[in-house]
Formats: sequence, C-alpha cells, structure tokens
Amino acid sequence: MTYLGIDLHTRNMTICAVSSNGKKIGEWKLSNDTDQLDKLIREIGAPLKAVVEATSSWYWLADWAEIRDIELVLAHAKMLKAIAYAKVKTDSVDAHTMAQLLAADLIPAAHMVMGIQRELRELLRARLRMVWRRCKVQDSVYNLFFKYNVPIPKYPFRDLNRLEEHLSSHLPPASSLEAVLQIGQLRLLESQVYQIEKQIDEYHPEFPEYDRISQVPGIGKVSSWSILAEIGDISRFKSDKNFVSYCRLVPGAADSGGKRRHKSRNKDGNKYLKVAFSQAAIGAVSFYPPVRAFYNKIRRRSGKHVARTVVAKELARIVYFMLSRNEPYKGFKGKPTPKDTYLNWPHSVSPHSIRGRDRADPSQPDAI
Repeated sequence: MTYLGIDLHTRNMTICAVSSNGKKIGEWKLSNDTDQLDKLIREIGAPLKAVVEATSSWYWLADWAEIRDIELVLAHAKMLKAIAYAKVKTDSVDAHTMAQLLAADLIPAAHMVMGIQRELRELLRARLRMVWRRCKVQDSVYNLFFKYNVPIPKYPFRDLNRLEEHLSSHLPPASSLEAVLQIGQLRLLESQVYQIEKQIDEYHPEFPEYDRISQVPGIGKVSSWSILAEIGDISRFKSDKNFVSYCRLVPGAADSGGKRRHKSRNKDGNKYLKVAFSQAAIGAVSFYPPVRAFYNKIRRRSGKHVARTVVAKELARIVYFMLSRNEPYKGFKGKPTPKDTYLNWPHSVSPHSIRGRDRADPSQPDAI
C-alpha cells in the first residue's frame, strides 16, 4: 500500500508518497488537473490511500478519487495542526507529514459529505447566503427611510411595488433611483431563493426523516432540511452531548489552576446547525406554551440570550434522540403536545414574515 499526502491549494497541489513503513517514495508538484493526477497514479501503480486537509476546495478531488476507487481521508484541519506542529512549514513538509500520519493511521478524520446529501447541503447553504444578502439590501432600504425621515409603512417588504411607489414619492431623484435599484435586487434575490426552495423539495423522497423532525416545535421546512443535510449520519455522534457541542450550543472552557473560565462564541462545530436550532428556538418560544414557560424560567435566572441558547440545545437533544433511536416526537421536556393549540405547526416567527409563509410564484406582484 502506498500512502499519499496531498497539500491542496486553489490552483496546484503538492503530493508526497510514502510506503507502509513511512519511507518516502517521491514528491510531486502538480496543477489541479485530473489528467496529471491520472498519469501520476499510473506511474505509482501500487494500491493507493490518500489524505487531504479539509479546506474549501476538496470536493472535486473527492469526486475524482471516488470514480477511481481510491480511498480518500479528509483530515480535520485544526486537530491535524495540534498533532503535527512544525517550526518549518512548507507545502512539502505538510504533504510529507500527512502521508506519514496516514501510514501510521493517526489522521484525525473529518466528516466527508458525498452524493445527494452534499448536493442538498450546498443548496441550503446557497439559500442562506442569499437570505443574508437580502437582509443587507433591506438594511440599505431602511437607511434611506431614516436618512430622509420617510414614514415607514407597516411590513414594508410585503409588497415591493407599493414600497417602490412610496419611496419614489418621498425621496429626491438620486436617492429615489437608489431605492428602485435596491428593490430590484430584492425581487431578484427573492426569485432566486424561491427557485432553490423548489429544487430542495425534490429531495423529499431521499430523506424520510424530514416528516418526523418537522414535528418538533420551531423546526419548520427550511430548518428541517438544513438539520438533515448538515448532520448526515447521526451515528457519528457518540452521545447527545457530542451532538449539541457540534451544534455550537454549549460554551467552551479554559479551566486551569482551580479557576473556571467559560468561553462563549466558540467557533468549533457547525455554524449552520447553530443557525438552524437558534431560529427554531425563536419560533418555539413564540408559538409553543411549554417551550415559552421553560424559556421564561431560564430567562429570569440567566437572561434572554442564555435562555434562548438553552432552548436551542434542548431542541437539538430532541432531534438527536429522535434520529438515533428512530422515534417520533413525544413532547418537550416530558410534556405532551397540546392538540388544541398546536395543530398548525410549523409556524413562522412572525405571521407576516416572508421567510415563514408559503409563497406563490415570486414573479407575480403579490408574491413578495
């Protein structure tokens, strides 16, 4: 068996090959071209196993390896640095170190998403990025309201045609043009978000767990898809504690010498699951009485920010046990669902929210 350490960059890569006993066989620097890679593996000839660091450009390499039946290990970047520190750090050193660790079976592996799950995850992340852009454009429109002291209508972004007329009648010509262009961006972004959501709906037969976890308080359509796409195989988490830590819903710690130091806003874990469960917590507190009572209890003791995070953590634990035990939703903190107040879940955060309600074709005037 020959072990390949691949130090991958956006335009080129450095590859180091070692034998089973860790002896260096060769080193190559190639451009990111599959033909050159094919030529190299033909020259090596032996059975191969490769490792690459989990950077932003590993997708194409994983697809290439899968087609050619080459086992590729995705190395966890932060844990890899903790294991293999080097004073002299070059592409050659990194590739050689990864190859040696792979031969010794010491690579800290990261979760590698492939196939349909990766496609769904990329769609959901693309949707989230577009929603963030839409929020930035909405902030720019609000700035025009404040700059010229224009009266703000109730739910201004529900009818963009009316909003455009309202701003045009109150703003000077230059700012009026800016408002028209900003609203045009909102229309485009809303149409693109709608297209992505239609594509996401086509994955429903591939993910039967969707119908189950969408019954959890606060977890609506988009949150359900996001959670399933980001989790992957729930069995990779040994316990619910590992799972909620991966969701960034527990603080870090730096305890030493008898002193306890909690570190909030720790970036270890999955930020998309953090967003999904945090949004679900807002919806659950708004519309589900048992969750609201639990939230108020924590809020009185620790404040609203901590209380919201605790609710998000409890929702994440519920999802973990539902998926790991293959069970239906049974209630929040041992309290069954009150049927008289909970028949029409999922709700949006606001009944007038664009993000929460079902929309028609956004090309129609009243869709936004």
